[in-house]
Amino acid sequence: MSNPTIYDVARTAGVGLGTVSRVLNNSTRVSPETQEKVLSAIRELGYRPSKVARQLSTGIQHRNIGAIMPFITHPSFVERLRGMQLALNHQDNNFNLVLYNVSEPDRHHEQLLSIVEQAAVDGLLIATLNVSNEQRYLLTQAGIPFVTLSDACAEALNCISPDNKHGGYLATQHLLELGHRRIAYVGDKFPDPYGFPTGELRYKGYISALEEYDAPYRPEYVCLGEHGEDMAYRLTEQLLDLPEMPTAIFAMSDIQAVGCILAVREAGLRVPEDISVIGFDDVQLSRFIGLTTVRQHLEQSGYLGMQLLLDMLNTPDNVARRYLPALEVIVRGTTQHYSEPV
Repeated sequence: MSNPTIYDVARTAGVGLGTVSRVLNNSTRVSPETQEKVLSAIRELGYRPSKVARQLSTGIQHRNIGAIMPFITHPSFVERLRGMQLALNHQDNNFNLVLYNVSEPDRHHEQLLSIVEQAAVDGLLIATLNVSNEQRYLLTQAGIPFVTLSDACAEALNCISPDNKHGGYLATQHLLELGHRRIAYVGDKFPDPYGFPTGELRYKGYISALEEYDAPYRPEYVCLGEHGEDMAYRLTEQLLDLPEMPTAIFAMSDIQAVGCILAVREAGLRVPEDISVIGFDDVQLSRFIGLTTVRQHLEQSGYLGMQLLLDMLNTPDNVARRYLPALEVIVRGTTQHYSEPV
């Protein structure tokens, strides 16, 4: 027989997950009668709270904020984490930041279930991953406030999100304003297995700019694959083998832009003299290599997300929505004006 879970305790006691969590956390917001029902169910089922919950129930205060995200070593996620930690450092609080890495798409729901089951965190930041209605319900029932850093819920109060479609438009517009008409797009294939809408939105921005400027859309200039520098390199090689190669490339991330630049240079061509390249994100690497890119204020995203979550925890009746600064094109050394040879 499998070990009893917090769900079994809630069902047996006839209460919600949040009530069980509050009893485990020794909260004063539970009536003595309800507390006894929960404790009775725990004894009846032989439920063993997690180590974190046992520490909390003894009155030892270990307050944790979780950050769940894929690819925690990728530059864009590192910058978000830096912002989260800065926000914690600027607050007079005793929260620790706990990282949860989702290495595979199927692990996302499993990881959320584990967090709820163990009552492991007081609040949760979810970076770029889509949060289903079922998952929102689970977190709400468990009494775990959460903030998402994602396009999938851009209108929600507990969401910090850039306008990725507009960002894709800005990147492509920059190239069009420089005189380019043969503009390629190198990005992530979609739909994305993690549920990220980012790649598709930036692609839609690319299409929107081409249409507005009456520039040709050429299917062979759209190259999609798995996210990463190596794949972007291989996709750019395909573009360079075309009978009429593009004069500019919009890469949907800075890391992919690096792969594009390497492929162009190793083919004996120059950036930006032969092919202009623009990225998206403005990670720290971009400043070092002089990459023209769209700045989406990644560190600020993590900072504002953490501020919002702390408000939800500390002053839940007075939570103000946070907004990112506007996206902006940062012009450096990988794009330049182009005119067709006479």
